[in-house]
Amino acid sequence: MASAAVNLVAKKLLREEAQKRLASKQDPYYTTLPPKRKGGKPIKVRRSDSDIPPGLSPADTKILLKVRRRAYRLDNSMTVPIIHTKYGLSAVIGLLPVVGDFADVLLGLTVYNTCRKAGLDKETTSKMLFNIGLDGVLGLVPLLGDVADTLFRCNTRNLVELEKFLTKKGLANLEKMRVEGAAGEVVVEMEEMRGSPPP
Repeated sequence: MASAAVNLVAKKLLREEAQKRLASKQDPYYTTLPPKRKGGKPIKVRRSDSDIPPGLSPADTKILLKVRRRAYRLDNSMTVPIIHTKYGLSAVIGLLPVVGDFADVLLGLTVYNTCRKAGLDKETTSKMLFNIGLDGVLGLVPLLGDVADTLFRCNTRNLVELEKFLTKKGLANLEKMRVEGAAGEVVVEMEEMRGSPPP
């Protein structure tokens, strides 16, 4: 009886601690929306798919969506029912000694290879490769390494790095379009001042 009460309290405390920890981090897959109100009472916090950063080309958007899907499948597609911890195919494959860890690193490299098509800079590339390498080293430790590998989630970390890079790239694209648009307006104004129609 006492152990059941201790287990219940421990689960509640661990769940609250996990929610606090997750609330401080940005979820790369979902955006939290304000709760709807029904009769003046908030119903529930809603989640929606994360937005695409503005200013991205269609090719970069396609890459981002592809990496999101792969990272989700490899790191977060399943849930442990009792403690509500997410894991993915990467954790299941990593349970196989040595071969599973090698396959896990190869899957991480396929996600990296897709990210690389977006034209990553050296800093982002080095962070992603470090994440994959650390994930591989953690997975080599028997049993405890598999748990650490599950919690580390290198593919999700690489997704966050890709989103940071693409956000900067998208903002640079928007700034470039704004400057080019302003330059085009100046040309039109100069042509109007001269009295000739714009080309």
